Amino acid sequence: MIAITAPILWSIVNHIDKYLLSKHFKGSGVGAIFIFSSLFSIFVSIFVLFFGHAEILNITFFEALSLCFIGILNGFAFYFYLHALNHEESSIVIPLLQMIPLFGYILAYPILGEYLNAQQILAALIVILGIILLSIDFDIDNHKISIKKKVLLLVALSSFLYALHDVLFKAFTNQDSFYVSTFWQYIGLMLTGLFILKVHKKYREEFYLMIKMNNTKIFSLNIISEVLYVFGNLATNFATLLAPVALVLVVSSYQPMFVFIGGTLLTMFLPMISNEKITPKHLVQKLLSIIIIIIGSYLLYSSSAF
Repeated sequence: MIAITAPILWSIVNHIDKYLLSKHFKGSGVGAIFIFSSLFSIFVSIFVLFFGHAEILNITFFEALSLCFIGILNGFAFYFYLHALNHEESSIVIPLLQMIPLFGYILAYPILGEYLNAQQILAALIVILGIILLSIDFDIDNHKISIKKKVLLLVALSSFLYALHDVLFKAFTNQDSFYVSTFWQYIGLMLTGLFILKVHKKYREEFYLMIKMNNTKIFSLNIISEVLYVFGNLATNFATLLAPVALVLVVSSYQPMFVFIGGTLLTMFLPMISNEKITPKHLVQKLLSIIIIIIGSYLLYSSSAF
């Protein structure tokens, strides 16, 4: 129940991010959103500090540095996600992010000593099959089949970094140090935003332009998005302390269904917010891919590893 909260909240965030990129920034707002999201981490850090102030500073320099590094990984995972979303629909990008459980399994084995049994490995392969199906671009009119290479690469990079973040978070954290780890990883995320703001001229200009626009709607949506995203992160981080990382990550496979339903309904009734491809061909491809992914997830849920 804790883990499933994350994909529900994140599916809402996905549509907000896509709306901002396509409607307000017209495809050029990756830098502004990335910096805003990273700097927003300072508020999360203050919130966490309020609850766990007695423990947060009682760690070694190496531990603090390691946890900050985990936050940096989360930041760059988000960066590649934004670029992917800037090039493709939410209902394509999010299902492709189900590569996270695969990377989570591969990384958790040498780092945490966690493993999947034969049924879970089969389930992971089924999930991968759904991902492959979704990454194929069928051009029936011209009798051509191609792979969405750029988006697939961006999502693969994002997925790997997200999985590495979750595995390392569990490696450095236990239930007693949850607030400590959360605080320092968000400090790392904030430092990432400050670094990009300092060295990346284009992104700095995008961020300053967003501020100059002083658009209440943009800031409100950004804040709502960040709050939902943070609560989703907190939920999945805490869930990884209670169960194997690979299995917790696979719970996110329900997120594509939430995104697919939301994107379809928004396109049908509120096209000014979202305008995805909902022709019969595209709907069948998306729905079939998501169903395959969910079947794989079900096999994982029915495993005795729980």
